[in-house]
Amino acid sequence: MKKILAVFLSVVLISLTVTPAFAVEEKCNCGDAPIIYVAALGSGTLTLDAGTENERVLFRPDIGYIIGELTPVVSAAGDLINTGDYDAFGDVLIECVMKIFGDLALDKDGNSSSRVTCEEFHPTDEVPHSLDHNYYFGYDFRLDPIENAKKLHEYIQEVKALTKHDTVQFRASSMGGVTTMSYIKLYGTKDIETIIFQCCPLLGTAVAGELYTGKVELNADAIERYAAQAMPELENDFLGGVVYTLLELLTTAGLLDALVEIGDDLILNLKDRVFNEALIPMFATMPGIWSFVPHEYYEEAKVFMQLDPVQNAKLIERIDFYHYEVQQSAEKLINESKKNGTKFYNVVGYNMQRTPLVSAYLNDSDGTVDTKYASLGATCSNINSGFHYDYRQQKHLDKNYISPDWRIDASTSIMPESTWFIKDMMHSSTHDGHGEMYKWMFSSKEQLTVFDNPQYPQFMQNDVKNQTFIEVEEDKGTLGNSFSNFFRMPSFIHLVDLISKLIKYFLP
Repeated sequence: MKKILAVFLSVVLISLTVTPAFAVEEKCNCGDAPIIYVAALGSGTLTLDAGTENERVLFRPDIGYIIGELTPVVSAAGDLINTGDYDAFGDVLIECVMKIFGDLALDKDGNSSSRVTCEEFHPTDEVPHSLDHNYYFGYDFRLDPIENAKKLHEYIQEVKALTKHDTVQFRASSMGGVTTMSYIKLYGTKDIETIIFQCCPLLGTAVAGELYTGKVELNADAIERYAAQAMPELENDFLGGVVYTLLELLTTAGLLDALVEIGDDLILNLKDRVFNEALIPMFATMPGIWSFVPHEYYEEAKVFMQLDPVQNAKLIERIDFYHYEVQQSAEKLINESKKNGTKFYNVVGYNMQRTPLVSAYLNDSDGTVDTKYASLGATCSNINSGFHYDYRQQKHLDKNYISPDWRIDASTSIMPESTWFIKDMMHSSTHDGHGEMYKWMFSSKEQLTVFDNPQYPQFMQNDVKNQTFIEVEEDKGTLGNSFSNFFRMPSFIHLVDLISKLIKYFLP
């Protein structure tokens, strides 16, 4: 019996000494924590009646399906021209829009119908983790960001188990920043070494705030700028130049102004109906979209979007929690996380015309998110101008935080030393140059600043053609900027732009 007991005790002692050794061997010692890409709005495909004969993708729907369903609108537009009957046109327009997107609506509490499902995301080891590999996390953009943050927490545990790391790193793009901040509120950042925000509506975006308060407006100049900046997205320099030329001809001929007049008539006659019968039923109960509403619009928006304190009590509780405990507590959450050792970087675009459908069309932006909101409070001039000559930097006067083109004062940002501004960066559109900069950030064991690397100063000009960044120059005026852009980044589009500006200068 004593021998049996001795053998048993020996086995126990051996197991106690060997198990920790095995545990240590299980950990990955590569030195680089795995990177999770917390993706943007639309990252998770939403499907209606999945697995049935009626299955249909709700978001993002097939473009052919949309065109087919909107065909009656074309016919109705012709009738509108002949009859001037806006209500008849509105009937067709609203019916078609609701047929395509109506099933995205949530219930009064902000819950999804069981008929609508989102694909699930789980990490795999098909590609070994490294600074060149991101684990992709997507979600249902309509839902409460807090709900998506809980799913992100589960995903992080899966990535840690898969890669044998105790911590991870984040690259959060656009709405991914909303999910990330919600995660920080719930769980802190003990599992996260580094967070890079990329074009994120951390304090909201004006297009949401103004649409949720009914501030719809069309402006011909804004539409022209918005259309022109989309040309490089065609990824064909010559084709982009041709389309840009046609756009300039339409503008010169006054056709854009005519289209704006038509749009103004539609807004005047159909705005209330479109909001009451389509936009409010679809979007009023989406906590995810409510997360985009900036503070100055928020309480007014709850009234305009017809939230009932009794009927929508649960929904209001949800959106209030995000708005006040996450969005409006961003500085506190970030500072507490920094104290716990998490590194933060914020990459923001500017000098792009924002969505030209709202009164705030002059806000500088990356084309979608206003620069002042994405940067967590930087002071920005309007899109078509710079600061007044007597403007002075507002804070942190020991260092310069004003852009060379006199457009951005980063000193008022929550993170002035770790926020980079990339001129002409379209919303969340990246290239190899971004990838190299992100690797520099992810590989550092210390918090980096905008003053640490001459290759990545705080203000950079995006050079999409050469997949890199160049120095931001002083503002030279409309014509001077066109000359500079052409000679620094020669392309057919920049040539067409220069010729157009020369014509306008000499033949106003």
